[in-house]
Amino acid sequence: MTPSAQRTLHRHRGMTPRHPQPAAAPAGGTTDRGQARSRTARFGELQITYLEHGPVHLDGDRAWGSDPDVLRLVVVVDGEASLRHAEATATLGTRDSALILGTSPVTYSAEAPARVVICDMPTDHGGLAALPRSAPFVVGRADDAVPCALGAFLLDLLRQDADRLAPLARAQVADVLRTLATSTIMALAVAGCSGWELRRQRLAALRHIAARYTDPDLSSVAVAEHLGLSRRSLQRLFEGEKRTVAQRIQEVRTQHAITRLKDPRLAAASLAEIATLSGLRLDRGDAPRGPGGHRADAVGPAP
Repeated sequence: MTPSAQRTLHRHRGMTPRHPQPAAAPAGGTTDRGQARSRTARFGELQITYLEHGPVHLDGDRAWGSDPDVLRLVVVVDGEASLRHAEATATLGTRDSALILGTSPVTYSAEAPARVVICDMPTDHGGLAALPRSAPFVVGRADDAVPCALGAFLLDLLRQDADRLAPLARAQVADVLRTLATSTIMALAVAGCSGWELRRQRLAALRHIAARYTDPDLSSVAVAEHLGLSRRSLQRLFEGEKRTVAQRIQEVRTQHAITRLKDPRLAAASLAEIATLSGLRLDRGDAPRGPGGHRADAVGPAP
């Protein structure tokens, strides 16, 4: 599955070996220390690259997924690679794919030799006008047939020495490739960003609870208002979870109350004071119980 031998050896900025010794040679070529062997072809506005490398770490380089004007689709031909961002991480195996969407740097690394195919497309392409950009990247797995098929098609183009295509044939290939790439990118992005946005909103709700649990007026309604959601929309974010938003609020307050009950610095504090510090509202019958099940006015250190 190695492209034509008429490759050019390019040194990629930001790509450094993880280990001091030269990497093992991938099939069909050699890898020099700190270098990667690649082949690139352009079809209209799309740039296609085949890249084989040894153990590498490419961190925050504009050439890797941090250009706001370029979308980058990566399909792993062989091996394993990792993507890291401040808000997400993913490991890609053979036939897995990833679409880099964010404008902040995404780190690419591999512990062993790997081969990937890359498709770069400008973000101002007309077919991508409604592309969601809420996630730094989204991942397609090996059983996602469309990205895998596109990756195989791209690899085959480069293998056939695409630079020698006649102008008419190149234009026809560019049209087909543009359609395939656009549909693949949209399918990955819409599905991936939808799940990412839900996860991000759930995390925002949990962070707000953690920051405001001492407020006795904090409720699911207050959390929804903070996120700019209806109460029903907030409930949908946690559908399938073990606890509702209200239960999570109560759980956080209870955990903090238990922690404070065990704090020797609060040995002289009453249960009412502990409850207030933890955001709990206690009626007479709801007061926490001391040892033996009796209510206490003050709490000592936990045994």
